[in-house]
Amino acid sequence: MKKSPNKNIISIAFNLIFFNRFSLILFYSFWFLVGILALRKSQNALSAVQYVKSNRNSVGLNSIESSPEFERLIEVLDEKFPKPPAFFLLNQYALNMTDNFLCNTATLDGVHERFVFVTLDDVARDKIRKRWAQIQIFHWPTPSLFEPFSFAEGAYQTIYLLRSNLALALIKKGKSFWMMQQDTFWRKSIFDLNYEDDMSFDAIFDQLGDGDNSLRKEWVNGANWFIRANNETQFFFERLSDKLSYWYTPDVGVMIHQCNTWDKPKCAYIPYNVTYSWEWMFSDQKNPPYLLQLDCETNGGTKLMQLGRYGFHFVNSDGSCNNEKISSAKSRMENGSVEVQMTKTLPSWGRLQFKLYWYITEYLLSIPVLGEYLRPYLALAGFILMITI
Repeated sequence: MKKSPNKNIISIAFNLIFFNRFSLILFYSFWFLVGILALRKSQNALSAVQYVKSNRNSVGLNSIESSPEFERLIEVLDEKFPKPPAFFLLNQYALNMTDNFLCNTATLDGVHERFVFVTLDDVARDKIRKRWAQIQIFHWPTPSLFEPFSFAEGAYQTIYLLRSNLALALIKKGKSFWMMQQDTFWRKSIFDLNYEDDMSFDAIFDQLGDGDNSLRKEWVNGANWFIRANNETQFFFERLSDKLSYWYTPDVGVMIHQCNTWDKPKCAYIPYNVTYSWEWMFSDQKNPPYLLQLDCETNGGTKLMQLGRYGFHFVNSDGSCNNEKISSAKSRMENGSVEVQMTKTLPSWGRLQFKLYWYITEYLLSIPVLGEYLRPYLALAGFILMITI
């Protein structure tokens, strides 16, 4: 029996009404979710700025410069560091990651002799001193940094304010230096390249992006950088510290802005075949870098688990270093055979978010005229725009 024309019309009308209502529900639900996330981000931003304001004195330049600990640090640098030191910051919750990193770098001649660890609590100081006695320590107990913290939180901003003020204090003492992070695998020593001897720049930074054609090329990544002490770099970090004290912005956003809009200091960038972010593992894995950073996760525990999935976990259950695993990791990088198939299919939440935001960033930067205008400024709004973090 054929359906009557009226029934067909009624059925089509019903489907259209249902589709329209469903579309409206999806539309309003999406913007409701965006609104909730925006309100949450606004609250987090206010809390983070207030946290920094409440605790900035404990990480302030005056506190560092007037301390006996800093005076002793300068004496140690004068006596034991013929070449610029490399500073790393940590509290006790980064110890596992730090131990893994030190196992890795212990296989490279002379590297540990260049390291200074800034320990933020007594547990971190005592564990590093016991396990790695040859590593120099600058102990700066900071109660506001005793607990675990994640990307874009108040403590996250506070530790980078401390890093900026420590950099400024070192520059004022005429000390050139590296700043580095432990969430990194070292295939070779970056110190072998003698960037410190190249006088064509005042500062050299690792860079974001996935290669020389990336629109994020020459955007500061902020994990590994060298600063030459002079008047220009002193002013650079004075302005960075000022902005970190009051603005809800990533320190790399300020660095990107200043490097792209100031004539001095002269900023340079470490090539991708020397330092590369996690994006290298999801490329064709050619030209393995000296340093590979896993910087897409949001806390130390997750980062270490990711390193283990990629074959970059080197500490045995008894606490000893597994040099065979370190050698294997180097070989897999050199052969372009780092196994990431499972994580390609099932990306971590941290990596998924960063991929989304990098896609949006590159889309904005690709817009004619507007993209070039946004280039020095877009990263300043990084914390605000990343509403899911």
